[in-house]
Amino acid sequence: MDWDLCKTFVAVAETRSFTGAAGRLRSSHPTVGRQIAALEAQLGTRLFVRSVDGLALTSQGRKFRDHAEAMAAAALRAEAAVSATGENARGVVKLSIGATLAAHWLMPRMAAFLREHDHIQLEVITHPFPASVLRREADVVLRPVNSGEENLVGRKVGRLGTGFYASRDYAARRPLPERRDEWSGHSIIGFADRASNAHLARWSDQITGQGSVVMRCSSQGDMLAAARAGIGISALSCLVAAAYPELVRVAPQKLASISDLWLLAHPDLVDLPAVRAVIEFVADSARADRVMLRG
Repeated sequence: MDWDLCKTFVAVAETRSFTGAAGRLRSSHPTVGRQIAALEAQLGTRLFVRSVDGLALTSQGRKFRDHAEAMAAAALRAEAAVSATGENARGVVKLSIGATLAAHWLMPRMAAFLREHDHIQLEVITHPFPASVLRREADVVLRPVNSGEENLVGRKVGRLGTGFYASRDYAARRPLPERRDEWSGHSIIGFADRASNAHLARWSDQITGQGSVVMRCSSQGDMLAAARAGIGISALSCLVAAAYPELVRVAPQKLASISDLWLLAHPDLVDLPAVRAVIEFVADSARADRVMLRG
């Protein structure tokens, strides 16, 4: 059986659409459709039916999904078993990390690591985030939650702080709020992508509820640009905002959100030398920068 067809099947089952699967697989809607049709023809049964919520698995599709996911796990174990095990084993390592942490924290440290480990080709995956290790979208993930449904192994390596920031120009126009009952009349820059930032969006809304949302942004970069332009007060990662002297922190001793950072990998990959080197690099970097990350 063609393994690529199985990967496509799993992507469609999880996204419930050909379009969603195509985006995840970096393919196209027609290609995904042809692959599912080929798989159904090969198996002699329908795997999906259309429903009001998208594509739903048939009873046969649900049975096949169990086998397809077992095949994915077996392929991962097989790849790990035959990989080189020398001290400088070569290989491509995929690291899934949030775009903000990648750009503002890890990239400045990357050159030294790659010079020391010229046998490793590192792929930094910021989309989709968090990427799936089971689907081989990533080998190592750094994210604010523990292993979830993928039974990954790892540890908490740090804590990431978020605070409210405004430009000095904005702060000069009126006093910044110190308590939750002082947000009335203030302009707020909120989160547009609430699915990806659910915790921070709820936290921001709870604190700034008396203010007026004048803009919502789907990326931290746009929220940063809006705050620097004096449009309003925005929740920003402390490590990002601290790099811009034109920004001031709003009530730094009172208004902050802290989330844990977990560094995780598949248990069958964690001891591969190339993967282990990336894990140690990220963990050591987080340890050295723990104060900056926390804000």
